[in-house]
Amino acid sequence: MKKRLKILIPIIVGLFFIYLTFEFTNPDERSLIYNYIGSAKIEFVLAAMLLGASADVIRGLRWQLLSRSLGYRSNKLISIASVFMCYTSNMAIARSGEFVRASVLSSYNNIPLGKTLGTIAAERVVDVCISLLILISVSILQYDLIIESLFDDEVLLYINENIGFIGLVILLFIIVLIILIKKINKIRRFFNTILEGLLSVTKLKSKMILFVISSFLIWTCYILAFSVIKFSVPELNAIDSSLIFPAFVVGVFSISLSNHGLGVYPLAISLFLVNFGINTELGLTYGWLAWSCQAIITLIFGALSFFVLPLLTK
Repeated sequence: MKKRLKILIPIIVGLFFIYLTFEFTNPDERSLIYNYIGSAKIEFVLAAMLLGASADVIRGLRWQLLSRSLGYRSNKLISIASVFMCYTSNMAIARSGEFVRASVLSSYNNIPLGKTLGTIAAERVVDVCISLLILISVSILQYDLIIESLFDDEVLLYINENIGFIGLVILLFIIVLIILIKKINKIRRFFNTILEGLLSVTKLKSKMILFVISSFLIWTCYILAFSVIKFSVPELNAIDSSLIFPAFVVGVFSISLSNHGLGVYPLAISLFLVNFGINTELGLTYGWLAWSCQAIITLIFGALSFFVLPLLTK
């Protein structure tokens, strides 16, 4: 029952936000959104898709640096394919992709599963740190804009008012986890392999610069893929360029609420932009175009990876 709920809840959340999108728009506005999306210039849409795919390819190559730091050789094609398989799996079942990717990397490269999970966790830690740095940068550079748009949000106010309690819950969770690891040998051994993978970043040594450059390129591609959407529909020029970067940040932090941000991502961007006089249909057009470009790339290359990878390895 719990497993079914974990699968169903993110899907329901995504469908709920799609329903909200319909509620926030009338038939004329929806018709306008469809027309905007249908008239999008294909060259800019393809550019966004290419940049998004490039980010995922670089992510696959970056992982090889971590595996080599642990003394394991890995195939480039398998490393790249595992990234697309990860995101495709996340579209079907939320947060399942990391386990799928770890399993693929482990089985095809003969690397212990715990270590592949650890290296993927290390990547996630690095990416979270980068996304937080981006958030801090936006907050500093566009402080008034962020305050104006976000600090009325009830969730942020709740977190701000209950930060001590939330910190205590996290601390208790960590303590319980440490006790379990110490008491159960099998779990301890498995977590030790994960820890080794997690610490793989510290073993990069001379490759650390290449890892940092790769991380920078990944996020540069993501930002450019999001930014280029502005030029795909002439009406989107109404959105001031200063809003694009913070809108990207809003999208990044909303994407985990449902399966690959289904329904949530476009609505979050629209709600952010509407604070600055951008009408709902333009905000939703931008959000759905940005989301669709990444979703299409993920589905195409993910499906190919699931189908072709077993054949190529044989």
